[in-house]
Amino acid sequence: MKKYFIAIIMIMFFVFTSYFLFHKFIRDDNSSTISQVGKSPDSGDREEQKLNTIEYGLYSSNGKYIDNGSTISPVNNEANVNISINHNLNEQREYGLIVLEDFKQVSFKLKNKKEFTKYLFTMKPNSSEDIGVRIPIKSNKQELTILLIKKPSYKLKEMDLNRASILEEVLSMRYPINHKSKLDNSKQIEPDATVKDGLNEGMFITNDIHKLQSVMVGKEGEKLWFSTGNDTSKSLKYAIIALKDWKQTNVIDNQEVLYTTVPGLQRKIFSFTLPTVKDDSNFQLIAFPYPYQVSMDNYVSQQVFGSFRTVIEPSRHNK
Repeated sequence: MKKYFIAIIMIMFFVFTSYFLFHKFIRDDNSSTISQVGKSPDSGDREEQKLNTIEYGLYSSNGKYIDNGSTISPVNNEANVNISINHNLNEQREYGLIVLEDFKQVSFKLKNKKEFTKYLFTMKPNSSEDIGVRIPIKSNKQELTILLIKKPSYKLKEMDLNRASILEEVLSMRYPINHKSKLDNSKQIEPDATVKDGLNEGMFITNDIHKLQSVMVGKEGEKLWFSTGNDTSKSLKYAIIALKDWKQTNVIDNQEVLYTTVPGLQRKIFSFTLPTVKDDSNFQLIAFPYPYQVSMDNYVSQQVFGSFRTVIEPSRHNK
């Protein structure tokens, strides 16, 4: 009996160690991401440092770099900016661009005056792109968010954790909007459960309320859970959104944006239902820490936490 308990303890240790190692270290798509494209490395070997990276950032229409977390001041209720991307990878890759105001998806115009709610584009190996966008901004909005999606058309159905971690990462640029009125009427939603088990991943979709179990493929209408965690000792507020093929959809019920505050070193669990689809569709939940409190001094407030993507299949889907 003693040997039995020792074996159980060893298995549990292996599972928790594997989870920790994966989420802390296995993020390798042979690239690291750098948001501060306006700043040069201190050393002289810049070209070597640029290899296998994705650099991205925001510039004003007159070429001035806009720090992530710094204030955007609309002119005539519009932000006229340039999104700069250096794709320093030896592969061709598709990206998606979406814009949020107060965590709700909005349309924007490119320099050619075409209007999009999501803009997909492909970059050649080791190439650069400057995308001029004009974003209408309403007078009562407080936060502007620009998201870059890696490989938006790629649908991962197999349990490949390395690829899943690559697709999980969403590249974010978050900015407070310069308005006098600061409102935060965000109603918070109560979770199905709050747990303290040390598995405080920022955002995770699971098919088991009792553990984190990845869901790579799900059926429309299927009931699942998502877990949003806080790995710090202080309470942390989140705004959470859902994207279906990179268009915003309700998270739960009629909640297009779900707000919740997670106590320190805990995670909250919410039940939700996968939306209906006509064809196989990518689905991802994204959590924004410190909503309406983004700043240059708080790096975490500039980040987002994405779930593993789930491919939703229509009910009529034939295997």
